[in-house]
Amino acid sequence: MKLTVILLMGSRDLTEPGVVAGTLADIAFNIAEGPVIVRHGACPGANSADQNASDWINSIGNRHGVLEDPMPADWDNCAPNCPPPDGHRRIKRPGDTAHPGLLPDYCPGAGPRRNAAMVAKQPRPEYGIAFPEPGQPNYGTRNCTRLAEAAGIPVKQITP
Repeated sequence: MKLTVILLMGSRDLTEPGVVAGTLADIAFNIAEGPVIVRHGACPGANSADQNASDWINSIGNRHGVLEDPMPADWDNCAPNCPPPDGHRRIKRPGDTAHPGLLPDYCPGAGPRRNAAMVAKQPRPEYGIAFPEPGQPNYGTRNCTRLAEAAGIPVKQITP
């Protein structure tokens, strides 16, 4: 049996989050020839692509050989090559759930660093699935898509 690793990337605010579960079910039940690992950024939010993938995997997918590999960004810590903290780190707005962490500010480079790590991690993803939300900037989704394609990982865009 062949292991399939999928790199999942997508909006934090999908208007049709059910498309994520439907896509994963189609892959798991109709395309994959063995176990599936879905690697995602563990971005919170009821309508985020990552959360919807995690919910489906933990409710149905696990019973069918689908596992998740969540890789949350470390918003609290900067990398050694980040600029000095003054002017670099951003203050969280009240109710900010997009940048979870313990500190009142966050490193804006954490998301792109996490995306690069998801692309580089072994076993290497065979392909990526991107769920951008039309009309939104989709910065993280676009960043991860570019990184994956630059690494030779084909990415399929799925929009509602």
